[in-house]
Amino acid sequence: MADTWTLPAALDAEIDEVLSLLPLVAAGMDVGDRVFDRLVEHLAQAALHDVRVRFERGEMSRSEYMTELCQLVVTLQAHGLLADGLPPSP
Repeated sequence: MADTWTLPAALDAEIDEVLSLLPLVAAGMDVGDRVFDRLVEHLAQAALHDVRVRFERGEMSRSEYMTELCQLVVTLQAHGLLADGLPPSP
């Protein structure tokens, strides 16, 4: 069995909600930008959560955790996906 982790319930529910809106985008409704922005925000939170979970499981040292966390934040900011700092915690 593969080692898995789950997202916090609130974040998982938010991602499900955003994904349920994709048919509206495909139907030409004027919600595409908002749906995309929400999805990107939630996926950024999920990526940050993944790094934290791996650290909490002991899969990386504190130094590795801080390095990976900083690299992820810098990458997200460089691509304009984390313009206002860290997304709120779920």
